Amino acid sequence: MYNYARFVRLLLLCLTAGLWLGGCAQQQRQPLSFDDQQALAANRQCRAEATQMNNEWRGDTSYFPWRSYYNMCMRRFEISDEQMRRLRLP
Repeated sequence: MYNYARFVRLLLLCLTAGLWLGGCAQQQRQPLSFDDQQALAANRQCRAEATQMNNEWRGDTSYFPWRSYYNMCMRRFEISDEQMRRLRLP
């Protein structure tokens, strides 16, 4: 019985250490291309402009006046719908 409890404790310790090390590992991610960096900059600017134009907006990106101004702004920067989906922009 003693060996079994010791084995279980050791197993839990190893699993915990493995999960901890796995969680701390650096995640591999490709660097953003120049176009993607430009799309993110356009997103920041368009979000700010759309929010400034529609003061009653409360954070819901489906709000029609906010969404239409945001889409118009992104098109002005020539950001495609495919790029927005890939970068998970609103």
